[in-house]
Amino acid sequence: MTQVPEPRKESKMRLDWNERALSNALYAIDASRRKWDIDEFYSKGPDIVEAIVDPVLNFLDVDPKGCTVLEIGCGIGRLFAALSQRFSYIIGIDVSDGMINMGKEFCPIPAKWIVGDGISLSGIEKDSVDHVLSYEVFQHVPDHGVIANYIQEIGRVLLPGGTFQLQLRKGSDTKRQELVRRLPRLGRTVAGHVLHFAGILPVRGDVDTWLGIVLPPSEALALSRPVGFIDLQILPDRMHAPEMGYWLIGRKPQILNDKRIELAHEH
Repeated sequence: MTQVPEPRKESKMRLDWNERALSNALYAIDASRRKWDIDEFYSKGPDIVEAIVDPVLNFLDVDPKGCTVLEIGCGIGRLFAALSQRFSYIIGIDVSDGMINMGKEFCPIPAKWIVGDGISLSGIEKDSVDHVLSYEVFQHVPDHGVIANYIQEIGRVLLPGGTFQLQLRKGSDTKRQELVRRLPRLGRTVAGHVLHFAGILPVRGDVDTWLGIVLPPSEALALSRPVGFIDLQILPDRMHAPEMGYWLIGRKPQILNDKRIELAHEH
């Protein structure tokens, strides 16, 4: 059984991501550009949702109308506008209250915002969500046990027949990142400070909560099967470098003679 991380690791994640929210939130969410105009930042959301969500909904034969979507690591709600054109209810959870507060200020889409604990989906009811999405979030998680626990939590919050898609990391973005990743903890910490002060890595906080861990697809599937998910698939991540990431997708089984349970959505 995978051991659930201690609360102190959650606290470190929150401290680091709050620091990033204060220093350069938009870069921390999307490092493809060092300086973003916030309107332009939000304007990229529809293209991202079209590229990453629509293919999975089609692959799993999901009609999102009338459904609830949960985004894990929602940041400031960049994807909410496009998600609201597909789903009827939106829930966003993020470990950083700084990101959540910024999202409440700038995101024009009504949503339920939750400050998470960084290790679970506490605050979200069992069997209450139709689709779970996480993009560019677990690639930053530095602990195998955290990812394992989130996968179990997804099984808890999904409605019977509900679906999920998680973008995960199987390799490094660059050769330089790979070299840093191979260093012992002290070496990674020193390298992170050097890269930050040299302006090469402008993001603040612990290097490990930025680099995250590598989780091979075979391990992601192994973590998912005991939860009881069906229709498990590994799909390519076409938004990043070819060998950097992948999508883990799947479905929670139906119950009661394969009939969908209808729940009242109260948000």
